[in-house]
Amino acid sequence: MIRIRPLAAPDRVPILAVAAASPEAARWNREAYALFLRGPRHGDCLVAEAAGAIAGFICFRVTSDEAEVLNLAGIPAARPRGLGLRLLAEVIHQSCQRHARRMFLEARETNRPAIRFYERRGFRIAARRRGYYSDPPADALVLARELSCERPSG
Repeated sequence: MIRIRPLAAPDRVPILAVAAASPEAARWNREAYALFLRGPRHGDCLVAEAAGAIAGFICFRVTSDEAEVLNLAGIPAARPRGLGLRLLAEVIHQSCQRHARRMFLEARETNRPAIRFYERRGFRIAARRRGYYSDPPADALVLARELSCERPSG
């Protein structure tokens, strides 16, 4: 069973290990994750626990009517169990609650599995950022999708 919850201070070391097991994830240091613990101004991170251990995480922010996925990673063994899908679905839900209508993210152009993952969830290539990544050098593809947030009638 996968449990999704907000990032807590003791999670900073385990999510660094998850990120290290996910070479396609953004390379952030411990302090970068600490910013998310300082309040919503910096964004939010959610962690996914499986069998009592952190198996993945997603960091995002919502500004006005847009949401941005900043980082998503999962240990390889948890990916077939829908870990990324569950994390993304929760971020979409929380973004809708905060009145976001559009979501976007950057993906390394060479990360075909991630691009396919997002395209299957309604994201489309919206732009290219040349030279966005430096280690190793690569362009970023900006992927975007409209959010279908149900509004109560009345």
